[in-house]
Amino acid sequence: MSKMRVGLIIDDCPQSKFIWDFLKKNKNANFYSIELLIVQKTFRTNRSGLLNKVRNYINRRGLKKLFAAASFSLLESIEKIIVKRNPKFKDFYRKYNIDSSGIEQLKVTPKISKSGLVYRYSENDLKEIKNRNLDVLIRGGNGILRGGILDICKFGILSFHHGNNNVNRGGPAGFWEVYNREASTGFIIQQLKNELDGGDVVFKGDITTTFVYSLNVARLYSKANLFLSHLLEKVGRDNKLPEIYPKTPYSYPLYSTPSIKVQLKYIFNTFLHVGNKVIRKILQKSYRWGVAYQFVDDWKSAVLWKSKVIKNPPNRFLADPFIINRENKHVCFVEDYNYYEKKGRITAFKITKEGYEEIGVALEEKFHLSYPYLFEANGELFMCPETNESKDIRIYKCNQFPLKWSLHKIIMKDVSACDSNIFYHDNKWWLMTNIDSSNIGEHSSELHIFYSDHFDSDNWKSHPKNPVIFNSRKARNGGFLKNKNNIYRPYQIQGWDLYGESMGVAKIKILTTEDYQENEEFLISPNFFTNIKGVHSYNFNDGLLVFDFVKIDKHKR
Repeated sequence: MSKMRVGLIIDDCPQSKFIWDFLKKNKNANFYSIELLIVQKTFRTNRSGLLNKVRNYINRRGLKKLFAAASFSLLESIEKIIVKRNPKFKDFYRKYNIDSSGIEQLKVTPKISKSGLVYRYSENDLKEIKNRNLDVLIRGGNGILRGGILDICKFGILSFHHGNNNVNRGGPAGFWEVYNREASTGFIIQQLKNELDGGDVVFKGDITTTFVYSLNVARLYSKANLFLSHLLEKVGRDNKLPEIYPKTPYSYPLYSTPSIKVQLKYIFNTFLHVGNKVIRKILQKSYRWGVAYQFVDDWKSAVLWKSKVIKNPPNRFLADPFIINRENKHVCFVEDYNYYEKKGRITAFKITKEGYEEIGVALEEKFHLSYPYLFEANGELFMCPETNESKDIRIYKCNQFPLKWSLHKIIMKDVSACDSNIFYHDNKWWLMTNIDSSNIGEHSSELHIFYSDHFDSDNWKSHPKNPVIFNSRKARNGGFLKNKNNIYRPYQIQGWDLYGESMGVAKIKILTTEDYQENEEFLISPNFFTNIKGVHSYNFNDGLLVFDFVKIDKHKR
């Protein structure tokens, strides 16, 4: 089977890290191949020179816009220093020479509109591109493309928009989500049409928004870029574009470069937010999780304020509770985080209607452990805790309940994964986990599903729709529930710079090797205890409900 032939449109200048990474991924692609680099030479002698560029900008957009653009450029330059200090993004602004890629280059000179925004290709350039028999073009350069170039390939032109097109059109990418304190920042991949912002969306994702604009951009681009390659592999394999997302009316403004007033407000709010973080650190306060429980017949109708709280030990916090009734006793396994050691272990608590008792440490490693997911297989008890720091997914076996466990098997290696659920359904074992495909430490956006005939397989098959959910407001697991023949997935809802702002419970409607669908059953807001800020785990077993919550508190209490 021949590979799908791809052309990449770029500007005639050193290329960004993400164009370079995309070219590198091309070398290992199975179903597509980048055959042509279409290099846009956009210099214009009548507008050369800094003075002419400034005059042209003022004529088109006005003096106020010029000052705003200059000010925003300065703001970006300052924030770049912050981004470069982060090891994950130290190369984010690096430029690359694509001459060493070994891919054929075709130089074109687009006809540029007076506004400087719209690019049209000449008939000669279109003819040269058509002669390459390309299946699809990727827009990696500037300009709003119009005219014959849009229809020259079988699958048209695919392009990123780094924003959720339902709420954010225009730019700058990643800024307005921070300024408006939106919980998530989105991106789409669309097939371009003649109408601006009217393209057909074929892929979309949303990640958590961070509180610094340039860092938000770095995270967004790092996460999004990988899925262009995934999309092309799928199109090349299936020989068709994915199903188009339905269009909805756009009821927000068309965003543009923020005014100086907006920039000043952003700077003030950012300093205020950072200041609050510094003050909390000085006062030894942080977002400190806790665990509560309640004996109840039906987890759907529980009244959460009636629950009892397991008191956090000094310099520790408890989170991610999972409950099981075994050997005639309810035992709750939790993440037990130590502030001094800066890592978690798994601790067991015995819970009765009279109260609770800390039994002891069930599992501890040199690396951080959390989310002690429990399941039974072949009459034995197993645990699949989060072991992201070791870059694997592993299963531990209970040798003597509840405190003696041993490593049973590492079922997936070299993966950045969190909060995994393993369960048996419809004659197969299923693994639901939150993977960070981009390795930037963002695990709240992607839900991936794998399946196998054995719970301890080391050859899990990836679901064809992975990630089956790409949304930081519903992707991350928060437990696992069963009710008769129905299965439910508690999920976390991330807030603006707030992990575990609230949560929901979804009923899994369809789970097959080809499809996945779930429906929201209900939401849980952090209003049941005084002064709590969030909740992100919810589990039930044999009449006992357990969940966690977070509040700002001192470590030593």
